[in-house]
Amino acid sequence: MSSIAWATAASDLGVEVTAPCTIHARNGDPIEFVAHVRDFGTRGGTLVWYMPDPLPTRQLPTTSYFVSVLNPNIYFDYDRERFIELLEAWGWTGKGSPPAWYRER
Repeated sequence: MSSIAWATAASDLGVEVTAPCTIHARNGDPIEFVAHVRDFGTRGGTLVWYMPDPLPTRQLPTTSYFVSVLNPNIYFDYDRERFIELLEAWGWTGKGSPPAWYRER
């Protein structure tokens, strides 16, 4: 799992990202996500998971997160336009104005 692309996106695009990000399953076990992207997807932000690893959906706590399962062949390395398109597809949910590069869909 590589979170480097998301750390680069945070720096380049000026968004809040924790990469990697660990949340706790219903049974208390840690689940490590590639990243937590705040202000996009839902009020709680988006958790990024790379396929083909199976997402442990039954273990996820009830949260306000959106979970996006992405193809690492496409999102392993940072590509500015590709990441912008993805973030725009998730939608801005943060308080205040979105980043200057953001275009409403």
